[in-house]
Amino acid sequence: MSRRLRVGVSGLHLGENAQPGPGVIRSLREALGDGVEIIGLAYDALDSALYVPGLLHDAFLVPYPSANPDVYFDRIAEIQSLCGLDVIIPCLDVELPVMQRLQPRFKSIGIALSLPTQEALARRTKDQLPKLAKQVGIAVPETIALTDRGGLDAAAAQLGYPLVIKGVFYEAEVVSGPVEAAAAFDKLSAKWGFPLIAQQFIKGEEYDVIALGDGLGNTHGPVAMRKTILTRLGKAWGAVTIGDEALLDVARSVVRGLSWRGGCEVELLRGAKDNRLYLIEVNPRFPAWVYLATAAGSNLPLGLVRLALGEPLPKYEPYRVGVSMVRHAVEAIGDLSDMEALLAGGRTRRRAA
Repeated sequence: MSRRLRVGVSGLHLGENAQPGPGVIRSLREALGDGVEIIGLAYDALDSALYVPGLLHDAFLVPYPSANPDVYFDRIAEIQSLCGLDVIIPCLDVELPVMQRLQPRFKSIGIALSLPTQEALARRTKDQLPKLAKQVGIAVPETIALTDRGGLDAAAAQLGYPLVIKGVFYEAEVVSGPVEAAAAFDKLSAKWGFPLIAQQFIKGEEYDVIALGDGLGNTHGPVAMRKTILTRLGKAWGAVTIGDEALLDVARSVVRGLSWRGGCEVELLRGAKDNRLYLIEVNPRFPAWVYLATAAGSNLPLGLVRLALGEPLPKYEPYRVGVSMVRHAVEAIGDLSDMEALLAGGRTRRRAA
């Protein structure tokens, strides 16, 4: 390709519930340097990465795919005509089902993606997790899908307190009694819809594994980490890479069992009482801590781009253990004209250094 590769990346906010986009972008810029242009695809003019100097070459506002897939596709096609997108890396769970269905249309206008199949997406959802865990041979906390308040009461009676209540896409709250459970149920159902998930609370230490699946059952560049600092929402604000083959083997089993294509994160917990590994979630995209894996030697966003383009994947060597991160919040200083341009015309240009 004579011109620079142009990659669209979403999930651009770095707040308490950080999104993966900035880490994906840092990884690609580190690997490809001047050979890549990053196009930000934002759902909100206040997404923080829009205002970080030197991160994006161009940025556009886009509508949510789930609201109207045709309108979303038309907007991406418009952006394609303006800047020539080669690859899109969706970084939010809610994008993936719609983008998977739109994939042939994206291909017809020259945009490559690397996405899991609809079947694989469905089989890793929170309400289907017990079936997947059984298939790959790992324990899972007892899980009950909730569709109404009566189901919440029945689940609490069966699982006891404390209890974990999860939204279908994001967020989880640990509740210690009926009043907290009802409040969490109302909050999460209003925000994410149904089903919600009630899950047995297991005390233990939390671990995550990031990986890239090639769609043929193979796992590339997996990296395991232990959470060292948690936000109020249970997200990793600090972490360290660890060497634990048991964690990596679970991730490989999940990727193989789903024939997963694309990036993913496997969340695990090691029980404090029984030292047993439990599968907690399988997230269908790279996590916000993706740059930690890059720093440890596994640049998975680079592999994802090559997979999308049909190019050979990088040869991933064993990653470095003991690489740590602490997320650091700073003010992203912009100009009001940047936001005005986004809100008025849906585009702002921030030329990267």
